[in-house]
Amino acid sequence: MTKSVAIIGASRGIGLGFARAYAEEGWNTHVTTRAIGEPGELGKIKGHIKIHNLDVRNSQQIAALAEEITDIGIDVLIHNAGVNDTGMQVEEVMKINAEAPFDVVSTLLPAIARGSMKKVAILTSQMGARNGGATPSGTYGKSKCVLNDRFREIEMNWRELGISSIVFHPGWVATDMGGRFAPVSVEESVNGMRNVIETLTSADSGSFFNWKGKKHPW
Repeated sequence: MTKSVAIIGASRGIGLGFARAYAEEGWNTHVTTRAIGEPGELGKIKGHIKIHNLDVRNSQQIAALAEEITDIGIDVLIHNAGVNDTGMQVEEVMKINAEAPFDVVSTLLPAIARGSMKKVAILTSQMGARNGGATPSGTYGKSKCVLNDRFREIEMNWRELGISSIVFHPGWVATDMGGRFAPVSVEESVNGMRNVIETLTSADSGSFFNWKGKKHPW
């Protein structure tokens, strides 16, 4: 049976890298973008790929996505959508980075539970780690810190459904957000995280990994 993956936030950067890698390997690949009318590089990917419209702040669009895949089992869900804090209100950054991942995953849980692999990966950042127990001071770091805290609380409920879930620090990646001089390429980051996802077991659920497969301190 062909495996399936859903990638939330796939129009560019790491999400686009995930989409390319999975589609080229023959996975049924479901991807989301906020501009479905202008798919850009997503529209050039070869393979079994389905593009869905989704703004992760929009509960109606999240529900619509769940309806579109109501008869599908999702083996792997990767939540990549996120923003930095440049030119954005604190409330919007927190909504997108710290709240939306759980809104999306919770709504799509039935599809994930129908999958054969039942795996979830949410991208976070090492900037959200509590160094010495302190909450990061910047808005971006704080949003990722809240994401990490909520994940550790909620993940246990997902585990009861047989779902294995982790959060990732993808590295400092050469994307629009990371900058072109960042030391890690999209391909390196994606391949590393895919290797972790492939070997992920229930014993790893609730962990914080970096893209190289090493556990990251919280």
